Amino acid sequence: MSRILFLCTGNYYRSRFAEEYFNHVAARDGVRWRADSKALVRDVATTGNRGPISPHALTELEQRGIAQRNAARWPARVEHADFLRYPRIIAVSRREHEPMMREHFPDHADLVDYLEIGDIDLETPRQAIARLAADVERLIADLRGG
Repeated sequence: MSRILFLCTGNYYRSRFAEEYFNHVAARDGVRWRADSKALVRDVATTGNRGPISPHALTELEQRGIAQRNAARWPARVEHADFLRYPRIIAVSRREHEPMMREHFPDHADLVDYLEIGDIDLETPRQAIARLAADVERLIADLRGG
């Protein structure tokens, strides 16, 4: 089974939704890929996030009838070894995450694919999650070869 890694700032909202949604849709569609997610911020305790996963991500998953398999896991940060372990890595916002990649992981910044899904200060959770879900579905269709 191949692996994909979703990155965002704190591994709390967008990347966690992407991980759970990807795994649900891939399993449903018989795609032999599995997603994980991690944070680019070097100290996840400084993000101010409360709990292991954003209530926005949980609400959007619940509204789609998706049981959260990994919702109790606390945010984790990406490490250098992860860039060798995952054949596909996607950061959810080029504007926000490419500078972080260039600062912390310059050798890998050009190997990451970037989406452009805004955090809650730029987009409502409903808008952001709808766009992220559509991006994940397109990605799975590409992996499936269709």
